[in-house]
Amino acid sequence: MPDPVTKEEMQNALMGMYWCRDDLSFQIPSIGDAKKAAKVFEKNLVEITWNCMSSLEKNPTTLPQTATILKGQSVAGISIDDLMQVKNYGDAAKVMVKMVESGEFDLNEETCCRIHALSGREDALDWGMFRYANVSIRGVGYEPPHFADLQDIARKGFAFLKERIEDPKERAIVAFLFMSRAQFFFDANKRTASIVMNGMLLRAGFFPIAVLNRDSEEFHERLGEFYESGDATQMMKFFEKSVQDLYDPPRQNVIEE
Repeated sequence: MPDPVTKEEMQNALMGMYWCRDDLSFQIPSIGDAKKAAKVFEKNLVEITWNCMSSLEKNPTTLPQTATILKGQSVAGISIDDLMQVKNYGDAAKVMVKMVESGEFDLNEETCCRIHALSGREDALDWGMFRYANVSIRGVGYEPPHFADLQDIARKGFAFLKERIEDPKERAIVAFLFMSRAQFFFDANKRTASIVMNGMLLRAGFFPIAVLNRDSEEFHERLGEFYESGDATQMMKFFEKSVQDLYDPPRQNVIEE
């Protein structure tokens, strides 16, 4: 049995990030097969896209509009930028599903850039590659790492997650938070990270997850605190509750098998 992961080990591998692992439980259903899990994602792509766009990016597109856009049709009454965000997310998610089904999906720079080539298309300053200049995040004092360090940060962080975090559910959520805080790309970081997170879950045979649109305000508040401190404990608890809201039997499930 491997030695317990220490706070210092987390911080060293994940750019100062750490979290309390006590009593965490992510009740994400398992279907036990990557291809079957990918089919569940495909079936729920509209709902996942709508929730993610609303909660992560505050995109105002409605659920019916999202469905229309993902069918490749135009929608009146929304901006081109909002429409492109939705379309790009759907296109990137579909590529992720194909990668999972073919066995190509892995947590590495190549996978992240391949997904970002679609999720950040014509939205980020450049897409399909790590940023080559420094950036800031509006509303927080935290400064993302220098662009010259990004490849080493990704390599070290991804290796740690694959080698030291045994629970695939915990690993996927931490990957989302790590990627979001590192800001590997000029834009579309949270979108890309959410698709990577679900790719990791599907690959391990688990159902997908999403931040529900009704939780957007709390999500951004907790995320800002995490960016500043590096302490991901409250974000992990937030996801624990989000999963419960998605899949707890007494509630109306958002994701359908």
